[in-house]
Amino acid sequence: MSILSGFFLLVRVQNIILLTLAFYLTAKYVFLPQFSWHEILFNKYFFLLVISTDLAVASGYLINSFYDYKKDLINRPQKTLLEERIEQKKRIYLYFIFNFIATGLAVFISWRAGVFIAFYIFLIWFYSHKIKSWALIGNIIAAILYIFPFFGIFLFFKKINGFILWHAFFLFILLIIKDLTKSLVNIKGELLEQNMTLPVKYGERRTFQIIFIFSLILILPILVLLNHHQLGAMRYYFYIFVFSYYSMLFITIKKLKIRTTYHFYLLIKFLLVLGVFSLMLINL
Repeated sequence: MSILSGFFLLVRVQNIILLTLAFYLTAKYVFLPQFSWHEILFNKYFFLLVISTDLAVASGYLINSFYDYKKDLINRPQKTLLEERIEQKKRIYLYFIFNFIATGLAVFISWRAGVFIAFYIFLIWFYSHKIKSWALIGNIIAAILYIFPFFGIFLFFKKINGFILWHAFFLFILLIIKDLTKSLVNIKGELLEQNMTLPVKYGERRTFQIIFIFSLILILPILVLLNHHQLGAMRYYFYIFVFSYYSMLFITIKKLKIRTTYHFYLLIKFLLVLGVFSLMLINL
């Protein structure tokens, strides 16, 4: 049981479940609103795409934990000690097994899907190995990796429009902010590893200035989406988002304390989860 709990922590099972839910809710309420749940759930090719992506993301968490072991021991010691129940060697074995199965399932859909997943796996490794510690660039690439799986849905359904693009842009900017905030929360571990992340290289105040700039950019997709007819009742999510996010942002910038920054980070994570469930309100 302890090994299983360590495995669940390593591959971030809760994030995999949320990603799967986001895939299916996006398919039903954004791409195929005219289709029934039965048609979507029992589409075997879409199911294979979801599973192969889930495995690729899980392998990404494994390789990330391999490279970030020392840093995680400082930033989140209790979780890291639980994760230690899965040895480093076994993590690498699981990493290759997950990637092999993910690519194989994708190839079963089409050779293009196989190339897509294989490229995604390579990007995750390259990010974890090289790019992660680069100031700002690492945060931007991390955000791209978060939304990259959804490009697989675009290719699968061969459907894209302005509403989808603006929603993707909103998510992309918010994920950059989330990753920048995470680097502030984890600054002790970054300093220990001498990773030249934005807070380490330029300081906390400069990092918050950049977060503020991205927060201003975030207003643009929100305004566009609020005026889009397809948004439906999901507009109430954006009302909640604007009030809670910008209130907490100003409090955090004013105090500049690690506890407040952590609460801001938790709020962003909550708003991302809430955003997934609010997809059901589109077109209402």
